[in-house]
Amino acid sequence: MSFLRRLISADKRKGLDGGPAKQHVAIIGLDAAGKTTIMKRILRSEYTLSKPTFGVNIEVYRYRTLEFVVWDLGGHAPIRKTLWKKFVTKAQVIVFVVDAADKKRFNLAKDVFYESLENTEPNAPILFLANKSDKEDAASSVEVMEALELQKMTRSDRTFNMFRCSALTGEGLFNAWDWLVDIVAKDKHVPTWHVKIFSAVAFDSNGKELDQAIFGNPTQQAKVATAYRESIKETERFAKQMRDYNEAVTVLEIMEDYQLVITKNKLFVLGILIDVNDPVSRVLTIASRIFDAIEMDYLKGISVSLEKVISNYFPLDAIS
Repeated sequence: MSFLRRLISADKRKGLDGGPAKQHVAIIGLDAAGKTTIMKRILRSEYTLSKPTFGVNIEVYRYRTLEFVVWDLGGHAPIRKTLWKKFVTKAQVIVFVVDAADKKRFNLAKDVFYESLENTEPNAPILFLANKSDKEDAASSVEVMEALELQKMTRSDRTFNMFRCSALTGEGLFNAWDWLVDIVAKDKHVPTWHVKIFSAVAFDSNGKELDQAIFGNPTQQAKVATAYRESIKETERFAKQMRDYNEAVTVLEIMEDYQLVITKNKLFVLGILIDVNDPVSRVLTIASRIFDAIEMDYLKGISVSLEKVISNYFPLDAIS
């Protein structure tokens, strides 16, 4: 039995540890839509461009409390005609990626999507990602929805949603994936509101460290110390590599038990260390509020205090 057949067969069953079966996700869309870059950004949090995919990339990973087998299907015509049907038919979740800046191919993307829809499970939720929305010539959400004729979807019982995003900067991706996890989880226990903030570090847009904070009692701090140091190093690296972007976000897994959410705006880069099962979208909301809270002090030349801001504004999220 081939590796792929063994993988698909095994993932239909319960895991050896008694956990839930993995969710099979097919990421489809035209060539150059950004599917592989999106997958790398979510699965590995790499913020680099990807080469075109000629075939199928398969990844097994965990996001929050669920596990996914993701099939990244190349978007060239020969691949669509030969492999898509096989994988889309088995998928429990469909992610359709459209290049929001490639308006000339909107009609082709629409035709390809509805052709693929005929082979999907009737109840499989669909996540539409309008990628490359950071480009100046990108279509608006309304334009993409009209071009894909998503009003047809509203007349069905299928669950779907659309998010504007940028695979390059990470904007919108994690909010979209959190929506997908919540939909797939249904009655499973998945944390959706408060998170566990173990530590935080802030840099200015030039890569200068402004402040760092670690939360919890001494025992908790000692346990998270190694991950804390790693989070500072990774946040600094991100600050340097994304210096030319006004906004960006990425998520890294740290020591299996934690995830580091790094987000950037025009003035700051903020790294927040949270539990591996916590929703990233909640952290992005927190980060936005932190940016607002520290901006005035920063512009006045007053020292930034992450511990004070997080403890005052988000006492239920910070580990105590």
